[in-house]
Amino acid sequence: MSSLLTDPEIRPEHRSVRILGWSKTTLLDFPGNVASTLFLEGCNFRCPFCHNPELVLPERGKGQIPIDLGEILSYLATYSRMLEGVCLTGGEALLQAGLAELCRQIRGLGLQIKLDTNGSLPERLEPLLDASLLDYVAVDIKGPPAKLPAIAGTGIPEGALVAATEATIGLLQASAVRYELRTTVVPGLLDGNDLIAMGEWLEGGHRFFLQQFRPGKTLDPLFQKVPPYPPRFLHEQAENLSAFFLQCEVRGLG
Repeated sequence: MSSLLTDPEIRPEHRSVRILGWSKTTLLDFPGNVASTLFLEGCNFRCPFCHNPELVLPERGKGQIPIDLGEILSYLATYSRMLEGVCLTGGEALLQAGLAELCRQIRGLGLQIKLDTNGSLPERLEPLLDASLLDYVAVDIKGPPAKLPAIAGTGIPEGALVAATEATIGLLQASAVRYELRTTVVPGLLDGNDLIAMGEWLEGGHRFFLQQFRPGKTLDPLFQKVPPYPPRFLHEQAENLSAFFLQCEVRGLG
């Protein structure tokens, strides 16, 4: 078998994608699919509770060398009959200039593609949707409009950030791509009133998932020992939010 590195369909743009983490097989990241997850470098947010600080701040990775893309593509090609899809996450995967070309290569292997995004880059999401390169999109909503810039740790003004998030959701609603909205419920950042405000803001979305916060490795060390909300609280909030969404459930309690 010839190396995928010599395949003429692999363009230089592919190699501009910096992948710093790789979970070869997962049953969790791509709902309903056996998948491989690629963690792409870089993010335009600085959420203090982020559990991938080495992707957000490359200096945290201590000079970590990107994973060879040829190795990844060779693995995906070899196990394409076992795998059903690939999850592209970060960081913020949409920041990568070569993302569309990578998606085309993955699609050429007969695999589905799930994208995780923070919702702030609809102008980069739209071409991927138009080219039918995505099968599932998960949008991380950090908080209600009034708290969104502060929780995201970004200088993007509230109005612009809210508009970008709404544009992202609008693109997904207008497409045939399956999508979900999700929020990590972090004590001290979000409470029940904030979640209701999010429900009122995002009402009409098909799926909304509340994710349990897990202390440990976080971007801001102050969040490393923050105790998570008890499961009962999250289930109560999901029940309250069920009036706004077709599906509202809790994740990450196991």
